[in-house]
Amino acid sequence: MNDRCPVCLYEPLPWPAEDHNICVCCGTEFGFDDFDFTHDQLRERWLLSGAPWFSQEHHPPTNWDPLRQLGVAGVVGHR
Repeated sequence: MNDRCPVCLYEPLPWPAEDHNICVCCGTEFGFDDFDFTHDQLRERWLLSGAPWFSQEHHPPTNWDPLRQLGVAGVVGHR
């Protein structure tokens, strides 16, 4: 089973979205960032910041598009 980030909906995460693991895509630290904010609120903040790729160690897939990523998951319309 692939793990998916509940904030930016990136998958596959290299580890589960729990226990202070950090999403390689949006940088959400699970159990910390989502303690005071909902996943929807964190997603909105990530989008408002330009939806940047977070990790310096794990590179985005070729032709990665954060809006398409969200659209495929049914969160926003496709470009």
